[in-house]
Amino acid sequence: MNHFYKKTDRVVAFLVFVALFGCGSVEKYNKHIQTSIPAEDLIKDVNFVQKKLVNLHPSLYWYITEQELNSKFDSLRANLKEPLTPNEFFFKLSPVVAAVRQGHMGLRPLNKKLEKKEAKILSKAGTGPLSQFKMIWENDKMYILENKSPDSTIVKGSEVVAINDFTPQQIYSKYKNTYTSDGFNTTFMPKIFERRFSSYLVNEVGVQDSLNYVFKNADSTYNRDVKRFKEEPKKGDSLSQTQKDSIKLARKSPDAKEKAKKEWEQKRMYGYDYVAKEFNKTLQFLGADSTVAYLKIKNFSTGKTKKVYEEVFTKIKEKQSKTLIIDLRDNPGGRLNEIQKLYSYLVAEEFKFIDEPEVTSKTSLFANYFNQLPIISYPVTVPLYPVFATVLVSKTKKKDDGRYYFKIKSSKPMQSNPLHFEGEVYVLINGGSFSASCIISSNLQATGRAVFVGEETGGAFNGTVAGRMPLLELPKSKLPLRLGLMDIRPVHRTEQEGRGIMPNVEIIPTVEQRLSGVDPELEYVLNTVSASPQTK
Repeated sequence: MNHFYKKTDRVVAFLVFVALFGCGSVEKYNKHIQTSIPAEDLIKDVNFVQKKLVNLHPSLYWYITEQELNSKFDSLRANLKEPLTPNEFFFKLSPVVAAVRQGHMGLRPLNKKLEKKEAKILSKAGTGPLSQFKMIWENDKMYILENKSPDSTIVKGSEVVAINDFTPQQIYSKYKNTYTSDGFNTTFMPKIFERRFSSYLVNEVGVQDSLNYVFKNADSTYNRDVKRFKEEPKKGDSLSQTQKDSIKLARKSPDAKEKAKKEWEQKRMYGYDYVAKEFNKTLQFLGADSTVAYLKIKNFSTGKTKKVYEEVFTKIKEKQSKTLIIDLRDNPGGRLNEIQKLYSYLVAEEFKFIDEPEVTSKTSLFANYFNQLPIISYPVTVPLYPVFATVLVSKTKKKDDGRYYFKIKSSKPMQSNPLHFEGEVYVLINGGSFSASCIISSNLQATGRAVFVGEETGGAFNGTVAGRMPLLELPKSKLPLRLGLMDIRPVHRTEQEGRGIMPNVEIIPTVEQRLSGVDPELEYVLNTVSASPQTK
């Protein structure tokens, strides 16, 4: 949930890139992954993590007591008696970090890096054997939702029994304690595993050109060797030189240029994903009379916030839609300023969206960004550091309660947008709805502005710890630790801590419905709307 100073964000992203990739050889890094670290050095890393959490995390004891967390760290130190490789250590330390129950925070294992030459060869070789399928994790089983491989005999809906002798259940069992949701809900856990399954498997088998899959369809089991492949041009795709010249000439025409420019602007505005070949935001009008507007938002991280919502709600007003469905299922969150902007189109009065985020000190937001950067980055970091630090310090104030708070635009009162929608609003949610998706949902539900359909969100109703999320490197193991630095809470909260936004109407799709493309949540809303006297 990054949300302030875009230019600073770009600088920090560049510096992190330099820090992670600009120092040390790939060979040295890969050797480190296989090297056992003495127990006394592992304990130093445990101390490092505990100190960083205490000094930087503004709500460390939100879901766990100080005594309980200290006991877990003490127990880990007492049991570290033998040398461990970094990734062996990861499985010891990550459950302790996950016990804090903050979903934005966590450790990641180290993955083998490729030399530039190796990476180039793989890139030219085409799509890897794991990327040729879209899989879903339901009821402790993995299924093929979409087959993108050249092997058409692999049936959609088949269960993935094993990949190179690793079962999905083994992977889940091994990694399930290494990450967490926000609070105590359980809906987030299978969703994040579904999203991370490929990376977890790569941790176990490495980057491969071929994998052996065991599938199960109905009562039969079948094996397939899935190999890396590069899609060849289809027959008839080859053009004569005359045809190529004609296309080039057409592209130079004013009309073609104008069309290409408009397409590019639409992709920027709606956040086009060039890998998935789909837009982040899509607007459809359902029904013959367009009375129902359906807005699908995959995340709040891409697209032009101001322009996209102005265009969306202008179209909704032109169509005179009476019902708006906002689909936030599997939306992991994103920019705080974007959800505040969207909210301004959904209410008719002035509003305050969030409280000022709490931080641990005047320096906590910048103290750990630059101290691990290599000398090569100093020409950039040294001139910018005073400016960056001054801005953050000036916006951090200590209040009468003795705590520090950071001033951001999203915590100030905001006017409703003149184009705001006045009809009925439905929001579709599930366990994959997280972070920023939950902040806007909390405000919508608490004020009674929307009806929620689906399952409990993966993120918590009462807020999250995110905002600035630096990636810290543990001194000895080199494991990356990400943690949020801002306690961000919606203005409206509930007494039930640690749970997500509960649906007004609970509908959880079955495995069969997901595999067949049936959408029971959307169907429920459409049936409800069509039966309403207001739409007739």
